[in-house]
Amino acid sequence: PRLARDTAKTIAEARVLWWMVDRPNLFIKIPATVEGLPAITACLGEGISVNVTLIFSLQRHAEVIDAFMAGLEAAADPSMIASVASFFVSRVDTEVDRRLDALGTPEAKALRGKAAIANARLAYELFEQRFSGPRWQALADRGARVQRPLWASTSTKDPSYRDTMYVEDLIAAHTVNTMPEATLHATADHGVVHG
Repeated sequence: PRLARDTAKTIAEARVLWWMVDRPNLFIKIPATVEGLPAITACLGEGISVNVTLIFSLQRHAEVIDAFMAGLEAAADPSMIASVASFFVSRVDTEVDRRLDALGTPEAKALRGKAAIANARLAYELFEQRFSGPRWQALADRGARVQRPLWASTSTKDPSYRDTMYVEDLIAAHTVNTMPEATLHATADHGVVHG
């Protein structure tokens, strides 16, 4: 986090961590700041797998996908690189719900708890669009793997919400859901997979 606004130091730290850990399943976490975007590209270009974190908006998600593809285009062997784009979910509802509560209208109250899932679904739609065009196909032909959307912050913060809503409502192909332990147990106990 202390390097989130410093591209050069982020790249240097990623290189050191990649070398020190020396495991094929390692992902170096890089925040999706403006300064993080070129670091993401550089690291992926060097064959360093990246977990791009703290994505909240569709615009930033699009920029992250572009940084990912640019990195793979520069890589000697993109088939050896993995990446996830960590898109934060419940924190969006926390902020939007706070603003809706401030409005205090019945219409505003009816919208509580809906923004985060809608935002994540739009992010998934963007993922599907970007990983189906000619730019992606050229990378896939070289053995590249998609940058999987990772749903982060998936525990409900409002006790009136279903404790599995950020899991059940976001199940989709190629996604990862990083559930906290309580959410994992709730999903195993009474979660419903819609098919």
